[in-house]
Amino acid sequence: MFTVFLEDSASLLGTALAFLGIFLGHMLHNPSLDPSASILIGILLGAVAVLLGRESGALLVGERTNRARITRLGEIIRADPAVEKVGDLLTMQLGPDQVLLTANIKFRRGMNVQQIESTINRIENHIQQKDPTIERIFIEADPLEGTTRRLPESDESSKRQHRR
Repeated sequence: MFTVFLEDSASLLGTALAFLGIFLGHMLHNPSLDPSASILIGILLGAVAVLLGRESGALLVGERTNRARITRLGEIIRADPAVEKVGDLLTMQLGPDQVLLTANIKFRRGMNVQQIESTINRIENHIQQKDPTIERIFIEADPLEGTTRRLPESDESSKRQHRR
């Protein structure tokens, strides 16, 4: 809709500029007004093309949603009693009304797999009720702390040998 509105507005403005250039050129007996109007129309069309290219390009490379929505999503997740901590919330705008959300969540200790699964389903349903544009949700149950991976002993010794 944004593209159609911008293109149609540029078309109407360009037509008005062409009319004014021809009309004022005849009325004022100044032949340079018609080409000047053509140059202005070219600048207008160039500006619209740059704006549309920028907006389309942002969608193509996976523009994130706005910060207010990300904050609101974090609050929805934190409101669940089974959530201990929320890590990264990553979003990608898939279309004008389509958003992808990935979230790293640390759940409270002592929960079994079935409890975590039902909590994830509850969080997903709550998010989609509050914001129906969030179409795809990926939640990763994550310890968020102490996740540094150590190399096996043989890999560490070979790594030391390669440094020498």
